[in-house]
Amino acid sequence: MCDVNTRTIPARKVLCLKRLVDGEAGAWAMGKEFIGLLRSHDLPQIEGREGAAFCIYWGEVSEDSDGPMEWCRPVPDDQAEALAASIPELSLRTEAGHEEAFVHLGPAGETTPAEWQLVSESLRTWADANAVHPVNLGVRITYLASPPITASSVPDCDFAVPIATI
Repeated sequence: MCDVNTRTIPARKVLCLKRLVDGEAGAWAMGKEFIGLLRSHDLPQIEGREGAAFCIYWGEVSEDSDGPMEWCRPVPDDQAEALAASIPELSLRTEAGHEEAFVHLGPAGETTPAEWQLVSESLRTWADANAVHPVNLGVRITYLASPPITASSVPDCDFAVPIATI
């Protein structure tokens, strides 16, 4: 079983790109588009996981399902409106504060299907043992790039599920 930890995520303003995508290729293409938009603008960084970019899966994304996906990047509240106006391809929204249960995945793109199965099983077992359930904020992968960030940097990732007690 994987180690499951929790963290508190405060309410925050996020710039988002949300759409329906088909399969893994569509998901990767959307992620590349989002990263390209971020790289073309000098956005202020919020420290730690609270400021990490993340991808929300609002539904299943597969060859048979085009569940919505949303890429998000937290931005400082006091600069959010101006930043949103400067990147019209992205929308601005406020995400509610919440608790998350998460499993550390390591470097992006290195999780195998068998490991994903273990991560899911670990989270379900932990949730049952701790009397918690997911809330409707979407399951997510967070991406925390460690400085110095270069073109070949691979961000550190985790899989998180926003939770509430039963």
